[in-house]
Amino acid sequence: MRDIDEIRRDNLKLLQAEAGSPTAAAKLLDMELSQFSQLRDGAKDSKTGKPRGMRKTTARSIDLAAGKPQGWLDEDHGDHNTSAGPDLVGMAPVISWVQAGAHREAIASSDAEEWVKTTVTVRPGSTFALRVKGDSMEPVFPSGVIIVVEQDFDPQPGDYVIASNGNNEATFKQLVRDGGDLYLKPLNDRYPVKPLGAAKIVGVVRESIQKFR
Repeated sequence: MRDIDEIRRDNLKLLQAEAGSPTAAAKLLDMELSQFSQLRDGAKDSKTGKPRGMRKTTARSIDLAAGKPQGWLDEDHGDHNTSAGPDLVGMAPVISWVQAGAHREAIASSDAEEWVKTTVTVRPGSTFALRVKGDSMEPVFPSGVIIVVEQDFDPQPGDYVIASNGNNEATFKQLVRDGGDLYLKPLNDRYPVKPLGAAKIVGVVRESIQKFR
């Protein structure tokens, strides 16, 4: 029989997948991102070195905030090697990086030739998709993977974002904070971290879609 805290941690990962990102899951549960990450990963006890257990009251408050039945977090929801995928709920247009770097009207009115099915809610005129180019966001986002972007989300440190520097093309990076300043960080260490500066955040990445054949 699986340990209750292991089950709860796995279910927090399910909630994260449903929300689309750790930041979105933390918002859903009304938590700081650091608190959510510690609960999801099992913060280690300084004396024993083992993951700390979750309080029952915390588990029940997570059920409530996530809109789940009471006790949901304690239930084993199936095979942990494979599980049913999330429902497809929308279609987003795949646009060019030049279009993404343009003003909102150009994105909203784009006549896309390619559309992708998404597991996140699509807002017409606000949600779009891009095909990743280059290796600056590897290994998480390899070249060719499709990312779904929402313009109406308020970007927060830790989010993956699309930013435009005004030169008619966008860039894909992680938004991070150092002190009081914001930076655009590539996941590939071969590339430099750059200040956000005057660049404009176009949208927040909600999910990635990777096809093999």
